[in-house]
Amino acid sequence: MANTSRYIIWAHRDAESLFGPATNPVIRNGALLFFGDEIRARVECDRLNTHSGSPHVHYSVQHARGRAPALSVTRTA
Repeated sequence: MANTSRYIIWAHRDAESLFGPATNPVIRNGALLFFGDEIRARVECDRLNTHSGSPHVHYSVQHARGRAPALSVTRTA
């Protein structure tokens, strides 16, 4: 079995945020935002940090070994 590296983008909200502190993986189009290449992940993370628009939110990259976990997102109207 091949060793697959994945890099997941995480959003971090600090305690001064209106909704309080939190850390969650970034979801885009109903799936985790991840990359198979650390450089591409860091470029996207830098882009998100540049355009976040909030001093209370920042993004980071974390290495995840193996498959990215499945994540189901339920949207309400």
